Amino acid sequence: MTNFVVTDLDGPILVVAPHPDDETLGCGGLIALATEAGIEVHTLFVTDGSASHRASQTHPPDVMAEIRAAEAEEALKRLGAEHQPRSFLKLRDGRMPPPGKHAYRDALDVVSELVSGSRFKTVVVPWRRDPHTDHRISWRIAMDAVRGNGMQVTLLEYQIWLAENGQAEDWPGDGEVSDASLDISMVMERKHHALKAHRSQLGLVVDDDPSGFALSPKTIARLVGQTENYWVSRWPGP
Repeated sequence: MTNFVVTDLDGPILVVAPHPDDETLGCGGLIALATEAGIEVHTLFVTDGSASHRASQTHPPDVMAEIRAAEAEEALKRLGAEHQPRSFLKLRDGRMPPPGKHAYRDALDVVSELVSGSRFKTVVVPWRRDPHTDHRISWRIAMDAVRGNGMQVTLLEYQIWLAENGQAEDWPGDGEVSDASLDISMVMERKHHALKAHRSQLGLVVDDDPSGFALSPKTIARLVGQTENYWVSRWPGP
């Protein structure tokens, strides 16, 4: 495994978060360190996060979407990225359009315009075969936008649900990517503090949906430590 520091990365950097909280869980340390180093980091929140508590009567989807956007803003502030750019694509959580649909093309047009205008050199995305469909489609939208603009970027892929829910075929094949590790010990407490901004995902907001989502201590311990692990490649490849 290769160890790297954020100053090894060319900016500006695009971080793609399928849901509000993925930016912190997957690459909060990278966001914090890059911001400290003066590298621009643009965070793209793809879905609105509104499906985390489907059975709640007090927090219907539109209310949850507002809450989760506010939590995302607060998390970025706690990471030190309050003044860094961000975009909210606002696709419906759990109902992302697959490639080939008109709604997918509409979303791709928006991301393509963002990518074209900013000319990102590094793109940080969820792992391409993450078990969560929203993560896979978020990866595809970002990659279609990069390819469509004729860009080659350094691609860092973070893993959220692979270790807990993935199948053998979801893991990287031989030579597909390289392992890389980022030491975030200097900003680990900041990452912990940012995760606490996502109160709805910690079970601290909605109290009328026992089946609602809440991050488990196991997941938090796995993703919020002294290092962040990535798979690295060039995209498009040779």
